[in-house]
Amino acid sequence: MSTLITGGTGLIGACLAEKLLARSERVVLFDWAPAQWRIRHLSAAGGDQLAVTRGDVGSLVDLLEAVRARDVTAIVHLAYVLGAESNEHPELATRVNIMGTTNVLEAARLGGVERVLLASSIAVYGSDAEYGPGQLPLAEDAPLYVAKGLPIYGGGKVYLEQLGTHYARQFGLTVAGLRPSIVYGWGRQRGASAFAGELVDRAALGEPVAVGFGDARVSMVYVDDVADQFLALLTAPCERFERRRFFNTGGDTCTVRELAETVRRLAPGARIEVRSAGERDIAGLGPTSRSRDSAPGRGSPAPDGASHERLQPGRGPCPPRRPFPGPPVPGVGAGDHHLRGAGPARGTDGRGAPAPRDRPGRRRSGAPLQLPRVHRGDVRH
Repeated sequence: MSTLITGGTGLIGACLAEKLLARSERVVLFDWAPAQWRIRHLSAAGGDQLAVTRGDVGSLVDLLEAVRARDVTAIVHLAYVLGAESNEHPELATRVNIMGTTNVLEAARLGGVERVLLASSIAVYGSDAEYGPGQLPLAEDAPLYVAKGLPIYGGGKVYLEQLGTHYARQFGLTVAGLRPSIVYGWGRQRGASAFAGELVDRAALGEPVAVGFGDARVSMVYVDDVADQFLALLTAPCERFERRRFFNTGGDTCTVRELAETVRRLAPGARIEVRSAGERDIAGLGPTSRSRDSAPGRGSPAPDGASHERLQPGRGPCPPRRPFPGPPVPGVGAGDHHLRGAGPARGTDGRGAPAPRDRPGRRRSGAPLQLPRVHRGDVRH
């Protein structure tokens, strides 16, 4: 039994894979253009527990072949064209983001995969200015206005959530996911938080760096925390998602200028230029979010009258999958590549290490499982 991570050699995927391998889980990293430099240490340590498969999420055949060849029982879908690139290339974004997600869910349905986790985003929300004071910080049930500067990306994430929910209800898949804030960590090269990595890396090397949006407030979450949260969703019992399937990661909120000051304190003499045109946010992303389903003491306080819920260890196997109506998709089989053509999934949500699953034959931890929140204050998905 294996966990397949699409976009698996990206920032989040590599971190998640490391955690899975540390638990003696089998991992398949599915990527159009594997970033070998990011997973070199995993390849050395993972041995035959780790497989790297070059494939295209635009091809249902590629996905089915990987699922069947590697005995995949869970998929974490992280391959996604990111925000700015989605604006510039909406046709590519539609093929990769919309059809790629559809292919992942369809491969899970046809291949008997038990659980699929999807990477949504805080881009499904609008900016803080679009919500009333009583709605902040934003919880998962806040209206989804979509970040104004990321209409293709954010709108695609709303569709992703609806599509995942439909596959869960119609076909009995176990589907859940996260709405990450801006994810940062070493090696981040693309996306909304690339500026943070550049700010830190160049300052540490003694190189000058300039950043914009100095007065914009951003919510940032460390990659290790996001990987831990995906782990919690991989190990949570199926019934946990009957009330809610998609969860905010939360994050630490600051302005870009405050982030630069933190770097200066840690790297005295750092040459950082902060520019600002008075922007209050970046691309309409609302900085203030939290998970209403965090465990007490691990997340933001619950609103008055609300109670936090814990993710408890599974009490048994997932309920049987409902058979899908009708015959399998005609013509889909080994060597049949007529569905190829979506092109490289160049951007990812964090490209993509988890604990025992709530499945027959898997180990289970005796400790209560909970959706972790950020625990660090420093500063692809």
